[in-house]
Amino acid sequence: MKQRVCIAMALITKPKIVILDEPTSALDIITQANIINLLKQLKRERGLSYIFITHDLALSSELADYVAVMYGGKIVERGPADEVYVSPAHPYMKLLLNSIPRLRQDIPPSFIPGAPPDLRNPPAGCRFHPRCPFMIRGKCEVEEPPAFNVGVGHYAACWLYGE
Repeated sequence: MKQRVCIAMALITKPKIVILDEPTSALDIITQANIINLLKQLKRERGLSYIFITHDLALSSELADYVAVMYGGKIVERGPADEVYVSPAHPYMKLLLNSIPRLRQDIPPSFIPGAPPDLRNPPAGCRFHPRCPFMIRGKCEVEEPPAFNVGVGHYAACWLYGE
């Protein structure tokens, strides 16, 4: 009920954009589904746009038209949701999607080695390089990559796509 009250309070001023930070976290699966359906209905009826901040890949794949993936406080990949989820470009997003168990495949989920960076003292270069299986020595550790175009409106901040 608290989530619904917060959504109602956010909508009272008839905004065009609503920012939702982990709108379904700590909810049981039935309540999550109800909130997702409510958000879809409101989007349809009121022409709303949402900015979701979430760790829930299922939620973002269900509701998002456009996705920005962050690692270590930096956007590492962004683009149309369909393209990012079907053809991820950044090694972090690829590994993240491979860590999800699959119901209809015999592929065991993998894990991302290492630990996230300490943002009080982040690594130089690409923040993902200490955990990246594709790291380019002498490049990834030193220079932060810009966002390279990897598809129509799809960008990845990874030296694999540069120069």
